[in-house]
Formats: sequence, structure tokens, C-alpha cells
Amino acid sequence: MPTEQTEMRRVLYFPGRAALTASFFRSLAALDECRLGARSGEPTVVCRETALSFVERRSIESFLAALHSQYFNLVLLDLREPVEPRGRKRKQTAFARGMALLEAMDRETDIERRYGFHRIFALVSGPDPIEVDRQIATLGAVGVRHVMRDPSTCHHDPSCPRLPEAAAFSRQVLREMKEVCLHRQPGKIALCVSGGGITGLYFELGVLKCLEDCLPPGTLNRLDLYFGISAGSVLSGILANGFSVTEFMAAIDGAGEGRIEPLDLNLLGLSHLDLRGLAAPLRQVFSLASRGAAELLRGRLPFSLESLIFEYGDLFHAPFRTDGFGNLLRRAFSRPGHTDDFRQLPHPLFVGATDQDLKEHVLFGEPPYDEVPISVAIQASMSINPVFAPTVIGGRYFEDGAVTRTSNFPDAIRKGADLIFTIDPIVPYVSKRAGFARNRGVFYNTDQDIRTVSFTRYDTTRNWALRRHPEVSLYTFLPPNSLRRILSVNPMDHRPFREIWRGAYLGTLKRIEALGYRLRGDLRAHGIAFDPQPAMAVAARLNAVRQPRFADFFPDGKVEIRSVEPPAKPRATKRPARRPQAPPAA
Repeated sequence: MPTEQTEMRRVLYFPGRAALTASFFRSLAALDECRLGARSGEPTVVCRETALSFVERRSIESFLAALHSQYFNLVLLDLREPVEPRGRKRKQTAFARGMALLEAMDRETDIERRYGFHRIFALVSGPDPIEVDRQIATLGAVGVRHVMRDPSTCHHDPSCPRLPEAAAFSRQVLREMKEVCLHRQPGKIALCVSGGGITGLYFELGVLKCLEDCLPPGTLNRLDLYFGISAGSVLSGILANGFSVTEFMAAIDGAGEGRIEPLDLNLLGLSHLDLRGLAAPLRQVFSLASRGAAELLRGRLPFSLESLIFEYGDLFHAPFRTDGFGNLLRRAFSRPGHTDDFRQLPHPLFVGATDQDLKEHVLFGEPPYDEVPISVAIQASMSINPVFAPTVIGGRYFEDGAVTRTSNFPDAIRKGADLIFTIDPIVPYVSKRAGFARNRGVFYNTDQDIRTVSFTRYDTTRNWALRRHPEVSLYTFLPPNSLRRILSVNPMDHRPFREIWRGAYLGTLKRIEALGYRLRGDLRAHGIAFDPQPAMAVAARLNAVRQPRFADFFPDGKVEIRSVEPPAKPRATKRPARRPQAPPAA
């Protein structure tokens, strides 16, 4: 039976016929190199240092219930047809039952709960070779990656001695399953954080604090890839540079002194005003005034409502700049042990921004944009119109990356990630009361329309990507609908940070509880432990208070600001500095 050194893998087994179960495990018991026994009531096959534990479910309902509550390394569909006496016909074939199960699995509404068909093994056989070939093609068309034909049954003459024994096929099945289970090299782990303004940044902090509490200390600073857009680029840059979530939260809350100086996210200050941008239209104003005077001398009105609306929109410019945030990040990244250079980070960081004139997405951190200082790249990624003026880099004007992308998780897949955490606060508030949005102002509805377009873009891309790359496990953390109402009041409102932290923390824990069975298995494959108990203790505190304090975000109510010192070693030889080139025109 399994020992402490045995690598245990779990298989969910679905027999298309009840009689297949006994014959399948009987053939496994006949293998000389393996032992068939039981572990916790489950049939377990131990072969040297590996073990496969089988959980059998015969109905579609019980199969789906097990699939959505436990982690399985593989799914085995036994769809073989036993030899039947002549004239006997079954109402439903094993293959038909298997296809009904696959259709039920494919109808999963939560794409992130859908079991990847690349980890499904299907066994087929039958008296008609052409029909079996059709079944193999059908299974492949729906995405089942491993299909094996059982040649061990002689359908014309069951006593045919030239065919292999049943144990020979079972040996091959076990060999293939162990190959997939044990020799699959895990990919990279990526964090992709989207935008959402100041309130979105608060939400992302609450999510990350919950994840930080569920993972071993420092895990969020040792991921393989970091991606950030707009507000999310701030947090991705902070984590990639070795600062902890609690350090950043403490800087916002003013709780103690840390390596990040206190943050004031109030935009209503002179330091954030774009004085140059506000003064730029003066030349146009003087020109309009001179033209207006000439029109008055001719006895005509110089302006009309239509001209003000359609002709003079260029007079209005974004009132703020992101320089203040960029300067704060530059000071933090200039501390000993940290860096403002993409090429010197221990783990790659990519910041998404938009070339304002070309309307193309740019990844700072990729050549030639890896020579731009990290703080400047983040500043560019945050420059969202009509609030912030664009950031000038290398003669090009860059604005918020959310204009062209909601999330960079497709880039994470392209760079080899198979476990991705995404955080997206840009989600609309959903009201069941007709006329709720109609009764709100134009700014609220504009914000909601932008959020709807952004999330629709994200959701469509996610569904496409996960079906094309079933080997990727992606976990998205979205604000619950009750919290979306707060986020939608004003995305630049800096005041309700603790309430947003609490809603984000509790919503994240709820998502973790729903997908914890799967998340735990995916993290185990990457050698990372997962324990939600500390987060549950924090949730109990947050649910018990009316207005949370910063101390309530810690299990015992005592503030513990974690500090993680990253190795400040370059990932590659530093190239000579050169001016980044503009991306090619579309």
C-alpha cells in the first residue's frame, strides 16, 4: 500500500456500463508489477513509487458533484462495449452515456470551474471498427486529448488467442495515465491586475491581502510573472519589487512607518494639477476671442450652442497629472534592495499602456520598452482620460492601458503561465430595479457603460483563451455586486478604502471557498501550500464589526506589517541604454 514516499494521484472513474467496473479492476489486479488495494475505501493501484486512487461515479449527477467538490488529476471515461449475445440491443450505448456526460461538463456556466478536457482519458472498443474510428474522431473534436482503443476483445470469437490479454491493455492505460500525471512539467505562475481607478486599487489590495493570508509568507513576491494595467500596475510593480501587501495598505492607512512612505491619494491638490495642460488652450481662447470680435463687428453672433458643443471641445483638457504617483514610486523603488529598472528585477514585470495616437497596446518590460524606468511606465499606464494627461516617453504620448486591454492574461499564457490569478474591479453594478440607471446622472451611466464594455471584453477573451488553452488554470477575482455599488460612485474617491478592503476580502474568501478544492490542487502541483484558516479568522473579525479598523485585517487583531527583502540580482546582462522606439503603425 502507499507509503510516505509514494506519489499519490486521484482519478475520477466513469464506467459507461456497470459491468465494466469489475472487469477493469480485475484486469488491474492481474498486473504483476502493481498491487491493487484500497485507500480510504477507494480502489488504489500502487506501481513502484506511484499510486492512482480511483473514485467511481456511475451517474452524471454524482460525477459532476464529485468533480466540483474534489481535485482530480485525471478523469477516466470507460466507454468500451462488451460483447453481447447476438440479437440483444441496448437502449443506450456506453459511448452515448459518455457523450452525455461530456456535454454536461461542457455546459458549466463558470468557465473557471470547467474541467479541462485535456486531462480526460477515454477508453473505447466495439465490434465495428469503422464505428469505433468515428467515436475516436468525435471525442477528439470535443477536446478529449487521450483516447485509447481496447483491442483485447475478439468480437467475432471471444476465445481468439491471437489478441492480447485484457491485462496488457490495462498496463498500457496505467502507463499513459502515469505519464500525464507524473511527467507533466508545471508552467509559470502569473499575477495579472487590471485597472479601476483609486477605488479599484483599494479592491485589489483587499483581494491580495486575502490571498497573502492563504499562502506561505512571501509567496506573492516570488511569482514567476507580474502584469499590471493602470491602478493594477502599481500593485504589480510593488509586489515584483519585494514590497508586501500589508506594507502598501499601511502606507494608505497611516498605520506605522514602513518602507513605503504615507500615501495621499486625494487628487484635489496642487501637486496633481496639470497646470501646463490647463494653460495650453489659452492660445485657442485668444484666437476665438479675436474671431468673435470680428463677427460682432459684422453684426453676427460669434458663438452658438452647436459650435460650443461640436467645434470647441479641444478647449477642455485633463486637469490632473500622474507625476505625483510616479515620483512616490520612484522613491520607493530607489531604496536599497529594490530597483526602478525592469531588467534588474528578480521576477519579470510587464506594465500595459496605450500609445495615445497609434491606439496600440504596449508592454513596458518587453524590449525595447524595458529601458523605461518602472515608475515612469506605471505613471503612463495610469494616465486615463479625461482625468489624467498623457505621459510623454521617447517622444510618444502614452495613456491608460485599459483603453486597449482589460487584462494581460493572454500575454501571461504566451509567456508560459499555466496558473494565473487575475483581479478585475472594472465590473458594472447590476440592478434588478428597472429605471435605476436611468434615474442617475450622465457621469454614473458613462462609468457603467465603460465598465460593461471592459468586462464584456474580458469575459469574451477569457472564455476563448481557456477553451483554446485548457491546460491553463485561471482564477478571476471580481467585486461582489454589493461592493460594485460603492466602486461605481466615483472611481477616484479616495475615502472609503477600509470598507472596500473589507468587501474585497470577504468576496475573495467566498470565491476561494467555492474553488478551493481546485486551487489547492493547482498550487500543490507548483509546490505551494494553501491554508485558508488565517483568512477565515480575519473574515470572522470583519463580519463582527460595523466599521473595520486596520487591525481587523489580521487574525489576532494585531497589526503585523510583513517585509520581504528580494534578491536584487539582474535577470540578464544589462544592455547599453538606448531610446525606446515607437511601435510600428498598424
